[in-house]
Amino acid sequence: MKKASLKLKVYRSLRLDIVSGKLPGGTRITENAVADSLNVSRTPVREALQKLSQERLLLAIPKAGYIVEDLSDNDIQDLFTIRMEIEQITIKKAIDHITVDELKNLDDNLEQTKVLIKSGEDFKVTELDIDFHTIIYKAARSKTLFRVCKNLSDLTIKYRHGLNLVPSLWNELLQQHINIYQALISKDKEKTSHAIALHAQHAKKHLINVMQKVRSDAFSQEDF
Repeated sequence: MKKASLKLKVYRSLRLDIVSGKLPGGTRITENAVADSLNVSRTPVREALQKLSQERLLLAIPKAGYIVEDLSDNDIQDLFTIRMEIEQITIKKAIDHITVDELKNLDDNLEQTKVLIKSGEDFKVTELDIDFHTIIYKAARSKTLFRVCKNLSDLTIKYRHGLNLVPSLWNELLQQHINIYQALISKDKEKTSHAIALHAQHAKKHLINVMQKVRSDAFSQEDF
C-alpha cells in the first residue's frame, strides 16, 4: 500500500473512532499504541495524528502523545448555544459591511458544497461549512468578534464531523446555508438573525441523536 493511502486509512480510522466516541474524551493516544493496533509503521500514524491535532480533534501533549477532548453532552449543547448567540451578533454586523466579493465567495461555497454532497465527500463538506461561517465572521469587521467566533468554531469541529457522518443531514445543512446567504443579500437583520439561529438550533437538535447513533454503531461493530 502506498504511503499516502496508508496515511489516509490510518487518519480515517482514527477520526471515526474519535467522533463516534469509540475513543472517548480524555483517552491518551500514542504513536506506538496506534501503530501496534493497526499493524502499521509509526510514520503514517505520526502524520495522521498531526493532522487530527491541526483539526482540533486531538490535543497534543509534549512528550506524552495526544489526548481526546473530554466534553459531556451537556457541555456540547452549551457550546453550540453560546456559538449561536455570538453568531447572531456577528451576522447583524456583517450585514452592514459584507462586500460583493464576500457574497460571491459565499455563493461559490454553496456551489462547491452541492458538488461534494453529490460525491459523498463528508470531510470536505465539513471544511466548506467552516469556510462559509468564517467568511461571515470576517465580514463583521470586528477583530474581537472574529477571534471569539473562530475559537468557538474550532471547539465545535469535532462534533460537526460527527453530524456529517450522517449523509441525510447534508442537504439540510446546505439549505440552511442558502437561507443565510439569501437573508444576507436582502440585508434584513431580523431575517438574517432568524436564519443563523435556526441553523444552530437544528444542529443542536440533531447533535446528540447523531452522536448516540454513531456511538451505538461503533459499539455494535466491536469484537466480543
